[in-house]
Amino acid sequence: MSIEDKIKERMDKAVIQSYYIPWYKRIWGKFLILVAIVVLFLLLYFVYLLINNMWHINRGDIYNPELGWVTDEQFVQSQELVTELMTDDDPWLGAEQPLIFIVAYESFGCPYCKANQTDIKAMIAKFGSIARFITKDFPTDALHLGATEAHLAAACAHEQNKYWEYHDILFTNQGDFTKNQLKEYAKSVGLNQQQFDECLDTEKYKQEIKQDYASGVQAGVEGTPSYIINGNLFPGTISIALWEEIIGFILKEGF
Repeated sequence: MSIEDKIKERMDKAVIQSYYIPWYKRIWGKFLILVAIVVLFLLLYFVYLLINNMWHINRGDIYNPELGWVTDEQFVQSQELVTELMTDDDPWLGAEQPLIFIVAYESFGCPYCKANQTDIKAMIAKFGSIARFITKDFPTDALHLGATEAHLAAACAHEQNKYWEYHDILFTNQGDFTKNQLKEYAKSVGLNQQQFDECLDTEKYKQEIKQDYASGVQAGVEGTPSYIINGNLFPGTISIALWEEIIGFILKEGF
């Protein structure tokens, strides 16, 4: 074979090879490899979930849609603590079966309580599915005129299932707590006026407010606002960032 023929033969082979691309380098081949990787990952993840769930079930853990698996002991303890603190007269927001409970001692006359309402609402919006926010009366009459009257009025609103609407009006109009004005607030939230007026005039819930105040003093509350979170006292206002930090720590450490 002449040199010219050998050169031509090699050139022909080079041209043929230039047209041949392995399947895994083609677009459809790369896509097929990607699909195979995704399927393998999903399969491994499914196996992990199966093993993990079986492990929790064998331990007797309870599944919470928001938190995942929690131990039976954690669940039972949280329910017992809520039962001990809750009374029929305490308004609350949040979870029916909470893992975290927050008892707030507030005064409607306290400007710090008023300032903390935005953060409290943000906390409830974020953690209301796992936490219960319970409010207790702690009127600061020595510092804020009309505080007890405001708490009496709020209790009367609670009697008609309008506590939180009335609660917000009291903080919005903080300091304007004359009896006539408290009755005007009742009109604005659509309360039965006769029932409300009688309730307020007779100071129907004065004893319950005193009991709330006494329970706060016994728990170590010295001023408002003060929060008892899973049995731990936190005096002073709490920002949403601090709420997230506290609740995150509780969920992680279980205190």
